[in-house]
Amino acid sequence: MRPLLGVLICVLTLCLAIGAEMLTPQAFTEEFARALTRALPSSSVSVAGDLKLTMKEANGINRTVQLNNAYNEYKLDPQRFGDIVETFSAMFSQSASKETALDRTRVVPVIKDRQWLDELHNTLKGRGVAQQHLAEPFNKELVVVYALDDPNRMRYLTTQEDFGLSRAELRALAVENLKRVLPKIELRGDDEVMLMSAGGNYEASLLLIDDIWSSGQVKVNGDIVVAIPTRDVLLVTGSRNRAGLKRVRELAAKFVSQGPYELTDTLFRYRDGRFTKFGSR
Repeated sequence: MRPLLGVLICVLTLCLAIGAEMLTPQAFTEEFARALTRALPSSSVSVAGDLKLTMKEANGINRTVQLNNAYNEYKLDPQRFGDIVETFSAMFSQSASKETALDRTRVVPVIKDRQWLDELHNTLKGRGVAQQHLAEPFNKELVVVYALDDPNRMRYLTTQEDFGLSRAELRALAVENLKRVLPKIELRGDDEVMLMSAGGNYEASLLLIDDIWSSGQVKVNGDIVVAIPTRDVLLVTGSRNRAGLKRVRELAAKFVSQGPYELTDTLFRYRDGRFTKFGSR
């Protein structure tokens, strides 16, 4: 078995094992509490009943969190459990933002698909929260969301948090910060498909570091083509590599279907300093 394919199959097998059985409301609540605790370590999260949590935030605010809607979303697609937790943690983390000093050195860019941002804003709107996250288009399918990456958690920034920077300046600042916090970037694979890794949190955001793609260090047959099916998986092949394209499409589809933290199974071509949907002009 090819080494890269073996690694990917192992990851997919683990995802299948996690999502093999539908969680009961009680089990879902307990798992959600554990996941939310990991996402928001500065908050105290407790189970108050089936599909009900209580949260005490670092700023002293106490909340009751009803998980009925979250459980309904989960039942429609159990593999979206991680994405549902991420949406909730992004929403609740905003409550402490007004009391948190904005440290420019910790602002980082996060690549998301447009659907994720739309769903998050719709969720906030449905809960009567009038706020927009600090984001901008990356291409027709993806957006750049800005976040504050501190030692305890990642918090998505809102448009109300003003750095006094233009979007171009903010992008440049965030990318430089990303380069600084990234561990060593590794590229491994075979003649068909390569897997680029950078610690497990910012693989998708590597698309923003132009030096990686324009320097010639990524050698493929044709133009560089990538897939970012989840936030921690970045697959690379060439536009003239038929076998590689076939494998990337298959792997991207599997990762998106199994999650967690899925993005998109769309392939993107790097040309003229930017990534666009592969196959589009």
